[in-house]
Amino acid sequence: MANHKKTAKKRKPSHPLPKVGTPADDAYRLKHSRDDVVDFGLARGRHSWTNWLIGGLAVVLLALGAIALIALT
Repeated sequence: MANHKKTAKKRKPSHPLPKVGTPADDAYRLKHSRDDVVDFGLARGRHSWTNWLIGGLAVVLLALGAIALIALT
């Protein structure tokens, strides 16, 4: 036990996946696919400021495009 670390991080308990083709599997896939759609493109945790930066830049570019369109007509 020379390589055993006493300060090792605890792992999350693992949950077995449901068998393929069962109603439990269908519910599992539906729930996770909905979660993926809701979280699409959003950074979580420490990188959430990038979402605000990208959104802000998109708004500024749209505003500049609208101003340029008005100026050219």
